[in-house]
Amino acid sequence: MTAYWLIFVSLACFAVFHGATAREGVKKFIRGKTGLSYGGYAALRAIVSLSMLVVSVFVLFGEAGATAILFTPLHGIPAILPAIFAFWIAGMALGQVAKSRRLPQFFGFQEYPKLFIFTGAYSVCRHPMYTAWLVASWGLLISQPHLLTVFYNILLTSFVVYTALQEERQMITLFGDKYRAYRKQIPFLLPYGFLKPQIRKEGAPRL
Repeated sequence: MTAYWLIFVSLACFAVFHGATAREGVKKFIRGKTGLSYGGYAALRAIVSLSMLVVSVFVLFGEAGATAILFTPLHGIPAILPAIFAFWIAGMALGQVAKSRRLPQFFGFQEYPKLFIFTGAYSVCRHPMYTAWLVASWGLLISQPHLLTVFYNILLTSFVVYTALQEERQMITLFGDKYRAYRKQIPFLLPYGFLKPQIRKEGAPRL
């Protein structure tokens, strides 16, 4: 059970830190005490969050072997296919953001103007970056088919779903009915929006 507790604690620390530091009240308090700029705060938060997430991955790789194996591990091309898909959809999403010249806002280094993209990767699913993250993470099962990997991904998926729903509430506040219409037409995290007739025909939802 030690392996499961280590995974739970490492991911819980990441989730609590990442979630708490995203709150406006916490941002204002820390920036007021430290004198950090908006961009400086975002950079520091990103570094700490990423470091905590990397620690959780190291714990997973270090402890997975101590838990039950579910099937024979696969290596080579099958093992990297999820990562290839993740890079593709994440790269397409980031390319669209870069083209709109909103990368600082996207990564939180600038607050305004807010960005609402609904074509390209964002017509495949509403959160292509989160989808890429989950695909890559669940894809670890191919080479690390242990029960601990499943446990890790269930926790991670729960965090991603919660975070994405919180972000959608903010988007509804900012964009109102336009974002509500987008939600009705484009899937949440599963990347099957391209299968819908409207998307195949026009490449974007009707808002």
